Amino acid sequence: MTLTAVAFILASYAANAQNVVRVKPGHKTVVVKHKGPRAKKVVVYHPRWAPKKVYYRRWVYFPKYNFYWDNVREVYVYRNGNVWVTSVKVPAIVVNVDLSNEKQVELPEENDSVDEIYKNNEQHLKIDENVR
Repeated sequence: MTLTAVAFILASYAANAQNVVRVKPGHKTVVVKHKGPRAKKVVVYHPRWAPKKVYYRRWVYFPKYNFYWDNVREVYVYRNGNVWVTSVKVPAIVVNVDLSNEKQVELPEENDSVDEIYKNNEQHLKIDENVR
């Protein structure tokens, strides 16, 4: 094998290489994909209630129970009476529910920058009214 062929193989490998960086074990993974001159970061979340599932967006909505999971802050956001609550504890209504098997909707990217996701709850209630 010539030196040129070896250089070509190494360059091809480097162009398609990706580095995986674990930020929090079991919860968040950052994958850096190298294609061309710029590297692209893709954040992948593995919530504690479904460590084998992969999510790419911040918010996961559970229409059957009308609450949210925040992949960034690792908290639940749910209604308690007339007040929206943020908690690291599972909402009481789903304590004995396997959330990994429940219907979930990963909210679109434009919601990733929204901290008060519950303000859009009226829209989210319409996502899948048949689940209720």
